[in-house]
Order: sequence, then C-alpha cells, then structure tokens
Amino acid sequence: MSNAETLQRGKRIPNWSIKDHEGDKHVLWDYRQKSHLVLLYDPECRQETVSRWLSAIEADRKQWDWLNVKILIVKEAPKDLAPGAYAIDRYGMFLNNYPATNWGFDDLEKEFLYYEASHC
Repeated sequence: MSNAETLQRGKRIPNWSIKDHEGDKHVLWDYRQKSHLVLLYDPECRQETVSRWLSAIEADRKQWDWLNVKILIVKEAPKDLAPGAYAIDRYGMFLNNYPATNWGFDDLEKEFLYYEASHC
C-alpha cells in the first residue's frame, strides 16, 4: 500500500517525517493537539513558486494564526505522496487534499473555517 493510499478522510495520518523547503525536518505527530497542518507539496515547483506561496502565507498571517494552522512547504515527502495540498486537523486526522494543479489558499482557508465552525 502506498503512502497516498494510507490517507483516508477522517482517519489519522501516519507519523511521517518530512523536510521543508528550508531543509528543516518535521515529524507530523509533533503537531498533534497543538495546531492544524497544511502540507504543500509539489516536487516540480520552482523557487519562484515557493516565494509566491511564502508571500501569500505571510499576507494572511493573522488569519492562519487565528485558525491555528501551520503551513509547511514540503521539499522531501514520504514515498508515493502525490503532489498537492493536504489539510490535517490538530488531532492528526486527514481532512482533505487538493491536486497540485487545482488548489488555492482560499480553498485551504475555507477548509479550516468550516472545520472550526462544525466543531464549536
């Protein structure tokens, strides 16, 4: 079974270790019960794309902080993980993924706004 197949909505994610765009390692379960996660992964993206993502994240920093979402731009992902954006809740449950060619920060923001609204 590939890593992509292990992700099922509403199920806990594996305790993956990833490397971000700056070369820092992250163990995903370290974020459990601390913050939601967004993994942005596209091994084909260029530095300009990463810079654009970083600018967009910073432009909405207050919103991401208010939603308690940590966004990681993934450079090295688990084997067989498909490119895309992955939303994970603070309990390590997989919420949703968006294909690399079809997502936007508005989609991710709505994902967590709806999540928070349904858990009030």
